Amino acid sequence: MESELDILTEEIPILDIITILLVEDDLITGIALVLLLKMITDDKIIKISLILLIIVLSHV
Repeated sequence: MESELDILTEEIPILDIITILLVEDDLITGIALVLLLKMITDDKIIKISLILLIIVLSHV
């Protein structure tokens, strides 16, 4: 059996760390946002989209 590499599963924790670091207001806010995203959905595409939205909106 060949094991397939799931890129999305490996990228979500990296995006979580980037989100926590880039939310400039407060570190606790970044952690809370990431925890809320983990509780909201199990779909990987939606998680990545919401994390990227948070990153973009934190710099606007």
